[in-house]
Amino acid sequence: MTAVKFLSEEYLDGLGGLGPADQVPIPHVNGRFQFHADDEVDYFLRVERGVVVEAGRGQIAHSDLAIHATYRDLLAFESGELHAATAFVTGQFAVTGDRAKVLDLMVVLQSGNYHRFIAELWARTTW
Repeated sequence: MTAVKFLSEEYLDGLGGLGPADQVPIPHVNGRFQFHADDEVDYFLRVERGVVVEAGRGQIAHSDLAIHATYRDLLAFESGELHAATAFVTGQFAVTGDRAKVLDLMVVLQSGNYHRFIAELWARTTW
């Protein structure tokens, strides 16, 4: 099992390569989410019906929501240690775009389904 660094190209390839069959659909959750990790990397997730169908480095066209945060805060958020509501209230996340999409993103990334779906990837992720 090869180790990958959180937000590295290999990590994002792994996240984007986990197929819809590995995830439980959530019909009302759709969005294009842009993340800006300060001094690290820009990356994005595209979610359709609650399923991460694409992840990658760089910018996604026509993002619904953009989140600016530190690398460490994004790591805590995606690992489930940092709740999105806490991050927004405390100013750890700066958000632009459709703020209602924050709830959609929370449904996906902080669900047990998402964590089960990425368990193998997280098992080999370093930071």
